[in-house]
Amino acid sequence: MMQEFVQQISDTVKRGIRGIHTAMPGKVLAFDPAKCIATVQPVMKFKKPDGKTMDFPQITGVPVVFPQGAGQNTAVAFPVKAGDGCLIVVAEQSLDYWQYGQETDTDLAFDMTNAICIPGLFTKGNDAVQTACAENAVVLKAGGTVLKVAPDGVTITGKLTVSGEVVGSGVALSTHTHTGDSGGTTSAPT
Repeated sequence: MMQEFVQQISDTVKRGIRGIHTAMPGKVLAFDPAKCIATVQPVMKFKKPDGKTMDFPQITGVPVVFPQGAGQNTAVAFPVKAGDGCLIVVAEQSLDYWQYGQETDTDLAFDMTNAICIPGLFTKGNDAVQTACAENAVVLKAGGTVLKVAPDGVTITGKLTVSGEVVGSGVALSTHTHTGDSGGTTSAPT
């Protein structure tokens, strides 16, 4: 009798814990950059009481995390597209106060409707990740253009377009002059 009671308590606790969501891999279904919210699909299954598995439902209105600070005056932003991998983090309580500045009467502790999306979760690395690790560098890659900041300097592969002045070693690119004949050997910039 005591063993049955202990088993019932154990089963009840396990069922309760299964309903607590914390973090899970997901896939972006849609992203609204103006509102910085996404619709995401958890890429996991849950088990129904009859033992069959089923997909988790998609989650809408999910805030997306980008590295930013200084009142959003500094940021690292990149495109988020449908199909991108992400980590879905489920908040401990409702996000209403944080998002809208007001509390609600809803008790949605660990509920998937209070999820946050961190884009960039994929099942394998790419050449940018491999270079960053091998060379102890920060690598920004967009198609064929690569910016690498490493301990030995900065390397840019691809086209560089600059608006504004470029100054190197105190010499301005757009206003410096050289002495010497035109078409031949010239002096260093003045």
